[in-house]
Amino acid sequence: MLFSIFYTGSKAGETHGSGTSNITHSSAGASFLKLAGKSLIARGYQKARPYSVEAVVLYALCKFFFKNDPDEDSWLLMGISARLAVKMGYHRDPKHFPHISPFEGEMRRRTFYIVSLFDTMLSFQSGLPAVIQEKECDTEDLSNLLDTDFDEDCKELPTPRPWTDPTPTLSYCYKSRLGKIFRRVTRHALALKTPSYEETMKLDRELHLIHEEVTPSLRWRSISSSYKDDISIIMGRLNIDLMHQECICALHRHYLSHQKTNPEFAYSRRTCSDAALQLLQLQSEMHAAFQPGGRWQERNWSPTIFATHGFLLGGMVLCLDLYEARNRSEIPSPTDLELQVRKFDALKLSYEIWLSRSQVSSDARRACSVLAAMLSKVSRPSTADPMQDVTDGQTTSTSMDWSQVVGICLPSPSRIEPNNGGIDFISDPRFTDPLDSILSENENVDWVRKRATSSVIFN
Repeated sequence: MLFSIFYTGSKAGETHGSGTSNITHSSAGASFLKLAGKSLIARGYQKARPYSVEAVVLYALCKFFFKNDPDEDSWLLMGISARLAVKMGYHRDPKHFPHISPFEGEMRRRTFYIVSLFDTMLSFQSGLPAVIQEKECDTEDLSNLLDTDFDEDCKELPTPRPWTDPTPTLSYCYKSRLGKIFRRVTRHALALKTPSYEETMKLDRELHLIHEEVTPSLRWRSISSSYKDDISIIMGRLNIDLMHQECICALHRHYLSHQKTNPEFAYSRRTCSDAALQLLQLQSEMHAAFQPGGRWQERNWSPTIFATHGFLLGGMVLCLDLYEARNRSEIPSPTDLELQVRKFDALKLSYEIWLSRSQVSSDARRACSVLAAMLSKVSRPSTADPMQDVTDGQTTSTSMDWSQVVGICLPSPSRIEPNNGGIDFISDPRFTDPLDSILSENENVDWVRKRATSSVIFN
């Protein structure tokens, strides 16, 4: 655990700068992480000794937090920690074990919260079910307490502070509750047999109920209206809203292309696309805040892998929504047309943001490629005359040149270079995209049949 903490400190110094060079920090960090791994093996972490779960979790988080793109290491390590946690009884609330002190019990709840949340989110990114199953766990949510409210000698935990008391733990309390329903939503979305719409709407009601109970201090608001708030509070709001919107997209995405003319599923189609648009608005607002002239221009910020996945998910849902909209025979109302314009502009801006990160992130390069392929298939709707955009259910300018559609300079083909036997590239729509052949097969793409192919986006 100590070597993992040293590694985290070295990476923090490398990111924020200090008196020593980045080379020194990088070399020390690699040594600390290697020693952390050797210690786990030497001590026999698999034997479920005291602090085995915490040690593996810390090591897994070190492998996770300082990478620009997801890899299987973090997912596998978190799966190991999840099984260790279950083996050591972390999935059962400590109140069932009289020998566990109140202090140790609350720390076990915090540890299990981290394990279960990362198990759920990393599995969701991989398109796989989580290790931990909700029906087998009864560990209670975290208590809204300051660290100074209890210690190793307390005989019982104090009464939790009110939900309006903005402690450093409060955002994690809400994320703990969101994480539980997120796990159920992902299992619902990955079910081999499509669940009933009644089950979908039941989960939707539970999800919105939790969101409505979020205290006003943790509800997302624009950064411009949060000028008095510390960045840690804003990041807490961002993470909560990201989880909420991702959950909505995962829950309702099936109905974007299922019985597209059936009014029974209109709520799901609208709710899913609205959540996706909100995800891209979060992306653009956070990106702008760290650019020159932004509120935190002096800081160096990269979205976490969780945030990156959320922004990718929002982009893919809006791409599907726009693609389906172009095949509808009815003439859209002015309100619907204006909304389609907002979605198109949000995707265009998202492309530009991914392009700015394409040198450091393979996910960003993939996002550029997919968004370029999709935006080249549709045109920006005209709010002046809806008939200009609808002809027998098709857009009239699908063959428009990409540089005219996006309005930015295309990257040069010379920037595509071999890299360790693979290809290191910045997306250019003039090159073949993994999804381009799918989108070009015919004008009536069966998105249900092609759903398995979406792993190319998220894996």
